Amino acid sequence: MNSSRTSRLVWLFGALCFLVSVPRGAPAQSLPKVIIAYSAVSPIFAGLWMAKEIGAFEKHGLKADLVYISSGSVTVQAMVGGNLDMSIAASNAVVSSILHGAPLIAVGSITNRPAMSLFVQPEITKPEQLQGKVLAITRHGSSTHFLTLFVLEKFGLQDKVKIQPMGGTREVDAAIRAGMVDGAVRSMKPGPKTRVLVDLPDLGIPFSMDLIAVKRDFYKNSPKTVENMLRAYIEGVAALKTKKDLAYKVIAKYMLGGGDGLDEAYEYAVKYLDREARVDPAVIQTVLKWENKSELPASDFYDNAIGDRIVKEGFVERLYR
Repeated sequence: MNSSRTSRLVWLFGALCFLVSVPRGAPAQSLPKVIIAYSAVSPIFAGLWMAKEIGAFEKHGLKADLVYISSGSVTVQAMVGGNLDMSIAASNAVVSSILHGAPLIAVGSITNRPAMSLFVQPEITKPEQLQGKVLAITRHGSSTHFLTLFVLEKFGLQDKVKIQPMGGTREVDAAIRAGMVDGAVRSMKPGPKTRVLVDLPDLGIPFSMDLIAVKRDFYKNSPKTVENMLRAYIEGVAALKTKKDLAYKVIAKYMLGGGDGLDEAYEYAVKYLDREARVDPAVIQTVLKWENKSELPASDFYDNAIGDRIVKEGFVERLYR
């Protein structure tokens, strides 16, 4: 056998061994991994869940793990002290942490209005009847805490209502259904007998339910990764709004529920989630005013550069064609 033919046989054998050793469907190289935290089991995070389930992160070159950490304040603490790459958490918790020196920056907002209502027990029909009552929140520093305080201030009920932290959204709902508390600020009806006392969007509060935040050094050193995470999230919101049947399945999976509640959850998410996920400066000012820091520029707390570029190039528009 001549050397040329021998060389070809050796090459073919080596190639065959390589093909056998590589699993079918294996990527040429593993995708970089990112960890994203969200702070409540609520349909307000359905855009993120959809992004994960439709493979939007992989489409944009990332492998994403989603982590649920109950309450925005705890999520932000984990972001600062842990290995999270992005967090979607209460805007007041994000802004407050930055005020206290946390090296974070908001690169997006999932909705720029308070997508919640104050639900109360059926016997309460007027705000003044809340005096001496107990309202549940998830945790101190959460969006439910901030908005509860805001509502009480609007009605002159500061220090006249007891605020009871329960730990998480499921615990809040359970407390209301058991009659342990008189009401709570919630995104969805927490019990069959409860009624809406105040729709928070009607109060005209510029408020971001949750800001999309990253560490400043990560934003500086890995802007493309941050951009790809934001693109994937925006694509998830588009899928939520354009693929209703799939959206129902995804919401049911993450909220561990079904039935009539799915209709309410889906309609809520479609109503409130913003297509472009950009930060409105007014929502930062709302929190700064509450923190008695109105003199600080909102621009110190967010950067819409990536979001603006994504919108300008027509990415968002194409998702809805």
